[in-house]
Amino acid sequence: MKFRKSWPVLAICAFYIYLAFHALSGSQGLMSWVDYEADIERHSEDLEGIKLIKSELEFQVEALRAQDLNRDLLDMKARRAVYYSHPNEITIWLDP
Repeated sequence: MKFRKSWPVLAICAFYIYLAFHALSGSQGLMSWVDYEADIERHSEDLEGIKLIKSELEFQVEALRAQDLNRDLLDMKARRAVYYSHPNEITIWLDP
């Protein structure tokens, strides 16, 4: 008879325990939120690197435009693409 009177309280307690467990460890829980913060930091660093590469590529594209063609850059790109050099030249490739 005592159980019949206290089962709603036990059910509510079990429900609160269930909610607390998923608030901490569920897919939208506190632990996942900490992981998301670390992902945001890592992706922000990646974004800065990509922006730097993009600005370098934009500079190279502007240097190869027909209006103000940078002949040295064009020569360097062409030689690198076809591995061409004059017979009396020494080519030294540096790792980026």
